[in-house]
Amino acid sequence: MTQRQASYLLLLGAAIWGFAFVAQKEAMKFMGPFTFNGIRFALGAISILPFLNIVKEGKPQPFKRLLSGGTLAGLAIFLGVSFQQFGLLYTTAGKAGFITGLYVILVPLLGLLLGKPTRPLIWLAAALATAGLYLLSMTSSLRMGKGDLLVLISAFFWAFQIHIIGHFSPNLNPIKLATVEFLTVSLLSTVAGFLTENPSVSAVLKGWLPVV
Repeated sequence: MTQRQASYLLLLGAAIWGFAFVAQKEAMKFMGPFTFNGIRFALGAISILPFLNIVKEGKPQPFKRLLSGGTLAGLAIFLGVSFQQFGLLYTTAGKAGFITGLYVILVPLLGLLLGKPTRPLIWLAAALATAGLYLLSMTSSLRMGKGDLLVLISAFFWAFQIHIIGHFSPNLNPIKLATVEFLTVSLLSTVAGFLTENPSVSAVLKGWLPVV
């Protein structure tokens, strides 16, 4: 795969993720954040299973590395989506989208702390992306409320997840890695949902559209 093709795939991933914010907000009318994330990521894992063999593996996959990488990335996503989903209870989808998008700045900042220098061009691109996200997402002045702060915390975990993936993915099947990630998030969210919420089949059925 060429660098241009990889960039297009990342752009497509960002577009899909961006469209999800409205659905995430709507889902809170029917179920709690943990319940929603548990079902959401279970569906995510199931949806990519047909693509498990689409990546040709030149050598046997190191299972321990796959499990540890997927679990660590899944833990980061679990924390990220949990803070994000609770934040959406108190802020708008537009604000949440903008604040989450600040991870484009946090990723290179964390990279510096991890000893990974970033080219000046990347900093310029990140700054322009952040400005663009603001212009696209915000309709009024940004005031840091409770929901905004929760979503900001989530952005740090999204940035951590990207570094974790960057560390583990080079020698692993990305579909297998993503499957372990999503199953980890689903399991943790489901357990948290049963401990802190009152999940019910009827509520899930009423909110089936935003879940899907």
